[in-house]
Amino acid sequence: MSNKDKGFQGDVSQRAESWFNRTNDDLPFDAFGNNENEIRIGNEIFNKVNHQIHGGRTARLIFLRYAAAVLLVATAGLALSRYLQPAVPGKNQTEWTTFTAAGEEKTVRLPDSSIVMLRPGAKLVAPTSFAEGNRAVKLSTGEAYFTVTRDKKHPFIVQSGAISIKVLGTAFNIKHALKRNEIEVAVSHGKVQVNDQAHRLAYLRKGELITYNTKSGLFRLDTINTSAVAAWSHQSADLNNAAFRELAYVFMSYYGMELMAADPDIAQLRYTLTVNKSSAALSTLKIITKIHGLYFKEQNGKIILYK
Repeated sequence: MSNKDKGFQGDVSQRAESWFNRTNDDLPFDAFGNNENEIRIGNEIFNKVNHQIHGGRTARLIFLRYAAAVLLVATAGLALSRYLQPAVPGKNQTEWTTFTAAGEEKTVRLPDSSIVMLRPGAKLVAPTSFAEGNRAVKLSTGEAYFTVTRDKKHPFIVQSGAISIKVLGTAFNIKHALKRNEIEVAVSHGKVQVNDQAHRLAYLRKGELITYNTKSGLFRLDTINTSAVAAWSHQSADLNNAAFRELAYVFMSYYGMELMAADPDIAQLRYTLTVNKSSAALSTLKIITKIHGLYFKEQNGKIILYK
């Protein structure tokens, strides 16, 4: 084997090892996500390696394609082997359980006695045991309210899309709205740290809310009455001189529709009412508009209040 071929194989090994080391052991692994990603990754590997080797001989091209394919399979195999290989004596192996709420709310008790209430449509992935104090779970989609058991030595981490929420012991609500490209985190008590893949976005305290756009990476911070946090998990929400943003938050929680103000003056108004989950959205809207003599209309799936 020539020195060039040995160097090529060494480069393949380095790329595989580098890719392997970037995977996160704390959460379930998905090698490619879907078949489209698998094909795309394979083509990228082939094109990059092909660019480094100059030579038009058929034999070298065949070898190149073979090596790229081997790299693709090997890297996936290395990572997947963490979950598929038999248990190694003296080494903890994480087993994962998927919880879904279909049609009705579901309450999940985690190994550390933390409680998660899942809203219908939510999907939570959690380990069957928190070995060595590793308290990491994943909310793939939907909305969930977490009441976390306090443990100063072992932070509790929730991964949801591109962001992670790190806490010691607190209660907070996460809404991962795939269709709206948004993730919301609201804190009812305690403190949470919210990060994206590169930065710490915010350090939230009681009554604070962050809304993160999964497409742009932009976010906004707001305050919210703690009685409105996870309003969906309660039969009713009592709003007392509540700001419009709190009213809109509760309305979205109960009815899944965005409530908007047609102008800044309406957005500055305060609202006192009780919103019942069992009431129809139309009935609640009539009460809301009557308070300040407003009207409402539906536009592009949103409810807009106007004078």
